[in-house]
Amino acid sequence: MSNTKGKLVKLEAIRGFAALYVVIYHLFLTGIIQSSSFIVNTLFRFGQEAVILFFVLSGFVIKYSHERASDKSFFTYFEKRFLRIFIPLILVFLTNYFLFSYQDEMFLSIDWKQFFGNLFMFQDVGSLKPNVIVNPFLGNTPLWSLSYEWWFYMLFFGLYFLKPERATKLVYVLAVLSAISYLFYPNFLNRLLMYLLIWWGGLLIADLFLKNEKISFSNLRNYLFVMLLIAALLLLNVFIQGYTNIGNIVKNIGIHPVLELRHFIFAILAITLALCWHKLNWVFFRFTFLPFYRLAPISYALYISHWFLVIKATYLNDYISNIWIRTFIYLLLCFVFSYLVEEVIYVYFRKLIVGYRKTLTNTPN
Repeated sequence: MSNTKGKLVKLEAIRGFAALYVVIYHLFLTGIIQSSSFIVNTLFRFGQEAVILFFVLSGFVIKYSHERASDKSFFTYFEKRFLRIFIPLILVFLTNYFLFSYQDEMFLSIDWKQFFGNLFMFQDVGSLKPNVIVNPFLGNTPLWSLSYEWWFYMLFFGLYFLKPERATKLVYVLAVLSAISYLFYPNFLNRLLMYLLIWWGGLLIADLFLKNEKISFSNLRNYLFVMLLIAALLLLNVFIQGYTNIGNIVKNIGIHPVLELRHFIFAILAITLALCWHKLNWVFFRFTFLPFYRLAPISYALYISHWFLVIKATYLNDYISNIWIRTFIYLLLCFVFSYLVEEVIYVYFRKLIVGYRKTLTNTPN
């Protein structure tokens, strides 16, 4: 993997691609964009997989950045993660609320349980998974993955103090036990600990990368074995829930219990393909994913804002009848918003908050 100005170019490019892909996926999913081509429709049916790809990339980036950080204290680690997640997120909450209020021509009533549940990162999509604590705020479904990301960050720091081999074994054990308990009572906690294993795959690859060790199947065989074991348990759960033929499984591929199996199968495939592509020295990467590198700096804001700025936006519907022109303008405004949030507002408030904290603690700049 190449490194330019301290950034992992290939990971950044894939992150930019995944964010844009999720946007296009939702355009097809909601029927805003329609195609009579089976191939085109099939190509844009994997939004869930793009989010799983984010998890793997996130595990790599967190491990990589933390190992290279000079200050490894929890406060600094928490501050970085908190500001990175919550400054854009609060802006999205506010913009989402006021835009929807404008579209409905009245101030919306706020579900405070839902709001604080999202603020403390317990959200998931209740229509797709059982025993969800709260749904994403204002129906912004892409926010479901943020709760997982946040708790992955927190769990990582706690596990970081263990020896790496012991931490990895503990993650394996927790994932397997969670998968077993998931057969009987699926809930947010055992789902989180299962999915931590997917995120941990990125971390293990980062560890090999930082140690200049070979990134290969042999060095990840134990991880892949545990992933396959979890997939087998989730497949068992599919049969337990009464899905005994391929037709039923395909029909319900986007909801529990098939959805979780789908996530793990894709994670295994993604890591397998990445290892193969790495062995082939990333042939053709510059012609496929590399151009999306430019989207990486705004990918987070794009991901968490496109649902209400594009997919559910209606404020131009009375003025622009052509759906293609209207959607293009919605997309353009979403990109501008994402740029302002990530490159202007977030940068400004991060510097302001960190600078103020340093002033209070009398630490040098």
